Amino acid sequence: MRSKRFILQVFIGLISLGAVAFAQEGRPPVRLKVTNSVVAIPDSIIHLHQIAEIECEQVGVADRIGAIDIDEFSSTENELSISSGQLGIRLRLAGYRPSDFEIVGPSSVKVVKANHVSAGNARVAELRARHLTALKPAGVKAFEPEKYLADMLRRNLLKEYSITDSDLHVNVEQVTNFPTDIAAWDSLKILPIGRAELPLGNQQFTGMIDAKAKSEVVFRVRAKVSVYRDFAVAKDDIPAGTELTFRNLKSERRLVSTRTTSSSFLTYVNALGKTTNKDLEKYALLKPSSVSRIKASERILVKRNTLIDVIARSGSLSVEMKNVKALSDGALGERIEFIHPRTKRKTKARVLDAYSALID
Repeated sequence: MRSKRFILQVFIGLISLGAVAFAQEGRPPVRLKVTNSVVAIPDSIIHLHQIAEIECEQVGVADRIGAIDIDEFSSTENELSISSGQLGIRLRLAGYRPSDFEIVGPSSVKVVKANHVSAGNARVAELRARHLTALKPAGVKAFEPEKYLADMLRRNLLKEYSITDSDLHVNVEQVTNFPTDIAAWDSLKILPIGRAELPLGNQQFTGMIDAKAKSEVVFRVRAKVSVYRDFAVAKDDIPAGTELTFRNLKSERRLVSTRTTSSSFLTYVNALGKTTNKDLEKYALLKPSSVSRIKASERILVKRNTLIDVIARSGSLSVEMKNVKALSDGALGERIEFIHPRTKRKTKARVLDAYSALID
């Protein structure tokens, strides 16, 4: 999903790049024309631009809206039906108001995995989708609890756990005991998870619905919860004993759905500053066993009673004092104490390396 900052940028861009002109024409700034044919995609994630034509005067804005992910195939699914109502909900979750966009075209579109479609059955699927669309009463949209509950569950997880909006992915695979004849309700909620850490992988959640003129019903939601993580990847071959920096590491974003997978590799942030304890090949994902546990910034460089050089700097002038005894241990960037040779007073200097410190 998109980060809040990115959503805000898109939203501000829409307002500043033509909202007035569109208001004068009497129509929303963005117009989405849902395709009326079956769509085959090669990937598991479905993006908005794949199922709808985006009409917007600003090409950059249209591209960003088109990149919004709408749904995802599970491991057992080969086809999905995306409703226009689902598109509206997804756009509102991305920060848009109903007045910011207009959706036209069929009430739903069928999406299939490209590797499961041949020319013959694609045509059959297209005709069947058109037939089902034609049978739907005008203006009536079927309530899809899976889509609605996925959005609700996602909001709950974001609120209950400290996780970035763009890092979380929720796919509801099954809802059981949910009333099929519900058109309205007094309350609908998914109970809090009540766990210390975000549950990943296939999970069971409990919900409650208090329908009008009916007693409260408890239902179950089976969903797959995944998170995106920025893992550390070696840019080139890295020999053992090398400190990891932005020069020899890059970040690679991946979707993980189990805690084991998530903890099997180092994130980019956690890897920076650590030292390799074995040779790493180019493009290798870094594992915790591949690096030392202590970052270079945490490793003691100067030990108490060792002799170091202390540099005093003022503008362009600098004075170096040789063989000064350190009175305390210090890691990279930490301040250590020593006796100033001239004033005979305790003075502090910042550790530069294992042999020198700087008075600043």
